[in-house]
Amino acid sequence: MSLIKIEDEDIHKLLVSGRSYFDILLYNCYDEEKKMLDKEKLNTAFDDLLDNYGDLLNMGILLSGFQFVGIILEKNLSLTESYEMSIAYFLLSLGFLISMFGVLICFITLEYLRSCRDETVEFIIVGIQKYKWIFKSADLILYSDCIMFVVPMNLLIHNSLSLQLSIVYNIICGFLFMIGIFIHYMIIVAKQNYNLTEDDLNNSYNIYNIFNTFNSLLCGEENYVYKRRIYKNN
Repeated sequence: MSLIKIEDEDIHKLLVSGRSYFDILLYNCYDEEKKMLDKEKLNTAFDDLLDNYGDLLNMGILLSGFQFVGIILEKNLSLTESYEMSIAYFLLSLGFLISMFGVLICFITLEYLRSCRDETVEFIIVGIQKYKWIFKSADLILYSDCIMFVVPMNLLIHNSLSLQLSIVYNIICGFLFMIGIFIHYMIIVAKQNYNLTEDDLNNSYNIYNIFNTFNSLLCGEENYVYKRRIYKNN
């Protein structure tokens, strides 16, 4: 049977209260008014989770490979040892460890999701609620891993380029980092509630539109027309 009635009020509360990626996927399988959960949609949500963590696993392995090569090359190239270079290779080595830890978290998450897929929906919901802080840490580990890869590169580049070009490279990296933080907050962290503007309707994009979007994210708006299903009752 595709539709399953949720009789347990605690399970119902878990389904409607969260705001994480896991919570949104589970809520999208659930009819809050009828208290019915669609098992077919839940299977699709599991497929999405498995694909997502499979991608994170591959990304962690890829980054760890680059970091390992960088650590090995340092000894082979016999670069001039300085305090800055020591810091760079320390961060590169630390990033390698973080990559391996992130790979382990992704592997554990994949194994858990596969093992509980055919359990009762109540068991699945409670299990994900208990461990989602561990599952979600894979994202943070990957972000930390990227920082541990980029920061050493910004230090090591001073050993290869002139001071002026190295500083230009550092500035560009810092600028792209800030843009990345903003885009991540706008699309992943912030609640996805929208109001259509004239610029949206006319497909017009300019610097004013970007600042307007940033301001609405920070300050919020009172009435949104288009909301995620999980936010509609808020």
